[in-house]
Amino acid sequence: MAVSRAARECLAEAENLIRRFGPRLTGSAASRATAESIRDSLARSCDTATLESFDVRPGSFYSYTKILPLSYLLGAAAFFFPPIFALIPVVALSAGMLVMFCQFAFYVHFPDFLFRHRIGWNVSATIEPHNSARQVLILSGHHDSAPVARIFDSPFFRLYVPAIFLPYAFFLFELAMLLARLAGGFASVPVWVPALLAGGLPAAAGYFLLVALRRGSPGAGDNLISSLMVARLARDIAADRTLLKSTRLFVVSFDAEEAGLRGAAAWFRVHAPELKRLPCFHLNFDSLYNLRDLQCLVSDVNGTVSLSTSMADELIRCAAAEGLVMRRFGMIFGAGGTDAAESARVGIPSSSIIAMPTELVRPDMVYHTSRDTVEHIEPPVIEACMRIALRFLERLDGRRDPASP
Repeated sequence: MAVSRAARECLAEAENLIRRFGPRLTGSAASRATAESIRDSLARSCDTATLESFDVRPGSFYSYTKILPLSYLLGAAAFFFPPIFALIPVVALSAGMLVMFCQFAFYVHFPDFLFRHRIGWNVSATIEPHNSARQVLILSGHHDSAPVARIFDSPFFRLYVPAIFLPYAFFLFELAMLLARLAGGFASVPVWVPALLAGGLPAAAGYFLLVALRRGSPGAGDNLISSLMVARLARDIAADRTLLKSTRLFVVSFDAEEAGLRGAAAWFRVHAPELKRLPCFHLNFDSLYNLRDLQCLVSDVNGTVSLSTSMADELIRCAAAEGLVMRRFGMIFGAGGTDAAESARVGIPSSSIIAMPTELVRPDMVYHTSRDTVEHIEPPVIEACMRIALRFLERLDGRRDPASP
């Protein structure tokens, strides 16, 4: 397989789709049109290629960034009224904290039912092996793009960590003061309390403005290129069935990854029983930018979901066999998650390959910004990921024991 040429063509295809459809927020017409384009390209060569709809409420994922600052403002105003008025902001702040822990910390979809309903679109294709299938390999990316993070898209990107965490010091302080007032802890409000709360208003305002929910990034590296890359691998593998001896190949492009992995969650809810009839492995790709930052995840969703260390080690060996250096990485709190978490949650050995710096603060940030365009993706990193995937498939297909990667 001519992977160098294939990598360049994937980048050209990504540029063309971004030019045609623009940003692809979950549930948007642009996201569906992109999914249809990927499905159509797979249908020409794969045994099956389908577009699967699912219900999604993307507004819930970032809702806490609005609930908490507004609750903080309400709580500050409550100190100018009788103590009973503290009850409403106490409930609002507590609810905002709960939503943050559910949505961002653990990617639990609560309380989705309160938000506007939309339709998401996953793309999946299958290629049957030359012989009877003894195992299953899923290769995946996601085609939706993220809302723009204003702080990444500004000169103040180095303030990301305080912008994320400092507001919580004020939210918790206010909650404690409100509870104390409800409990009769002080008859009159000490002057230093409103002074400190006023000092927190800029932090709360910055938190409210952190994410531009209706403005999507171009999403070239995060993560259209991965979807196009695995689709290209599928087309080339389908053209040469000798690459598949006993492995059934699924190629999936998920929607709603940027809305809390909801597309992958929906897809695995439907397909996990079928997939797990045979030994199954999931190799996901996300945020591919720089070859020097090639990493394989051993944990996901802010470090709360364990991925397969044995699969990661095998992928690292595959990379080494191709003359590439790839290291392990455990997701840190605040870094988010990838679609591999959803397959891991249903018991499928999984890992994600990423290729971006993983420090919370780093220069030249394009991830989740209006600068996430094709020009910031190194062609060699796409070629490297294709080589690793093919090598992993080759080793998996040749294993005597299909239960291990």
